[in-house]
Amino acid sequence: MSLVSSMVSGFQGLRADVGGIGGAPAPWDDYWYSAVGSPSVAGMRITPDTVKRLSTVIACVSAKGRALGVLPCLIYVDLPGGGKKVVRNHPNFKLLHTRPNSMQTGFEYYQMMQGHIELRGNAYSEILTSSRGEIGELIPMHPDRVRVEVLSDGALRYQYSDPLTGTTRTLLQDEVHHVRDFSDERQVGQSRISMGMDVYGVALAQQDYRGKYLKNDASAGVIITGTNFATKQDEDAYLKAFEAGNTGEKRHRAKLLPPGVDIKSLGIKPIDMQLLDASKASAVEICTMHNILPHLIGVDTGKAATYASVEQFNLMHAQQSVLPMAVMWEQAQRRDLFSDDDPCYSKFALASLLRGDTATRMAGYAVGVEHGWLSDDDVRELEDMNPIAGGIGKQYFVPLNWRNLDPALAPVSAVPDSPDPNPDQETEEQDDQDDPENADPEPERNAMRSQLQLFAHDSAARCVRREVSAVHKLIEREAAFSEFAAFYAEHCRFICGVFHFNALNSIKAKQACDIRCSELASRLNEEGAAAATAYLEHVAVTEPAKLAALAVEGVL
Repeated sequence: MSLVSSMVSGFQGLRADVGGIGGAPAPWDDYWYSAVGSPSVAGMRITPDTVKRLSTVIACVSAKGRALGVLPCLIYVDLPGGGKKVVRNHPNFKLLHTRPNSMQTGFEYYQMMQGHIELRGNAYSEILTSSRGEIGELIPMHPDRVRVEVLSDGALRYQYSDPLTGTTRTLLQDEVHHVRDFSDERQVGQSRISMGMDVYGVALAQQDYRGKYLKNDASAGVIITGTNFATKQDEDAYLKAFEAGNTGEKRHRAKLLPPGVDIKSLGIKPIDMQLLDASKASAVEICTMHNILPHLIGVDTGKAATYASVEQFNLMHAQQSVLPMAVMWEQAQRRDLFSDDDPCYSKFALASLLRGDTATRMAGYAVGVEHGWLSDDDVRELEDMNPIAGGIGKQYFVPLNWRNLDPALAPVSAVPDSPDPNPDQETEEQDDQDDPENADPEPERNAMRSQLQLFAHDSAARCVRREVSAVHKLIEREAAFSEFAAFYAEHCRFICGVFHFNALNSIKAKQACDIRCSELASRLNEEGAAAATAYLEHVAVTEPAKLAALAVEGVL
C-alpha cells in the first residue's frame, strides 16, 4: 500500500471512530460547512429552532409543558395493609413538587424540560447533591450542549459544554437526570422534529409563501408586453422604475404605460392552490406528531365541537397524552432520583386536570360520598378546604338498604326440636289453620297488591314517558354527562312526589335513576347515540311495571 493510500485509509478510520461518538460530526466533516438544519422535501432546512416559527408547534409544545407543569408531583409510600400515603418529609418532596433549583419553580422547570423533549427528544438535568448526600438541586442542561457516550460496561457518560464556565465537563450516569422520548437506541431519545422534518418543512414553506404573497400586495407577478425599447439600457431602466413604483408604499399609485404596452397577471393565486386547506392539514399533522388533539390549541378540523364532545376530547387528552407523559417522567425520576432501597416513589396527581370542571368534580364527589369511599373531609381536602370541626367529616356512609354479601348467602340454620314437645299445642295450631278466620291472608294480600299495581301503572307509565322524552332530547343535542345527572336527580324528586315514597323507597328510586343515568353515559361513550336510544326504548317497556311495583311496596 502506498503512503498516500495509507494516510487516506487512516484518516477515514479516524473520522469514523471520532465522528460517530454520540452522533456528533467530526471537526473536518462537511456538516460544519453546510447550512444549519436538515433539508426537507419542501426545500426548507429544519431545526428545533426554525420550527418555532410555526404557531402550531409553539402551541403544541406549550400545551404539553403546561399540562405537565400543573400536575402536582407527590411522593408516596405503599402501606403494609394496602393503600399508600403522601410522604411530605421525604428529601425529594420539595425538589419534585415545588422548587427543583434556586431559580425555577416546579411549573417552570417541568414546562421547560418537556419543551426540550418535544423539540429535541431528550431532557437533561445535572444532579447536585448537598453536604448530607441528598439531592439539593436539578440544574437543566440544554440538549444541544450534551453529548452521550456509551462506555464498555454499558453505563452512560455525558459530555456537557457548560456555557457558564466555557469548558466541557464530564458527568457520570448517576449525576444526570435524563428523560428520553421515543428512541431506537437506549441511550438517547429521538427528536420529533428530525423524524417529521418533511411535515414541518411543508408547513414552513406554506407559511413563507403566504408571507411573501402578502408582502407583494397579495398579487401575483405580471408580464409586460408590447414594449419597443431602442436599447437594452432603456428596457432595464424602465423595469427598474416600474418595480420601484409598485413596491412598498407606492404599490397603489397610478402607473403610466408607454403606448401599446399591456400588463398581464402571471402566476397562480393562493386560493387556486388551496393553501388555506393545506395549512389546516399541516396543522393537524403537527398536532399528531406531538400527540395533541387539534381542538386543544384552536386548530379547526372542520367539525363543530359540542360541549359533550369537547368534554370527551378533554378526557381523551388526559388518557392518551398527559398520562403517558406523566408515567415517562415518574419512571425516570424513580430510576435517577431514588435509591434502590428507598420504598418511596413519585407520582403526578392527574385528578387536578378536573379542577376546572366543577360539575364533573361535584358529581364524582357525590358518588364517592354516597358509596362510602369518600368522606366529607376527604372532599374538602381535595377542594383545598379545612376539615369540619369536631371530626364529624371523617365519617363514611353507605346506603341503608345495602347489606353484606356473606350473611345473604349464609345457610339458614334449622330450628332445633323442642326437648319436650306439647301435643296439645300442636293440636291447637292445627285447629287455628282449619278455622277460616285464622287462615293465611297471603293469597288475599297478593291479589289486592296486584290490583293496586294496576292502578299505579298509569301514573308510572306517565313518569316513564316523561323520562324517555326528556332523555331523547338530551341525546339529540349531545348533552354532557352533568346534564344527564342533573335531569335524573330532578326526575327522582318528581317520582317521589307523585307516589309519596317513604325514605326507603325514595332511596331505591334514586338508585334506579342513578343506574339508568350511568348506563346511558356508558353506552353514549362506548357505542354512541344509537345504543343509548335502544337502551332507552328498553326502559320505556320495562320500567313502568317496576315503578308500579315499587309504589305498592310497603302498602300491604
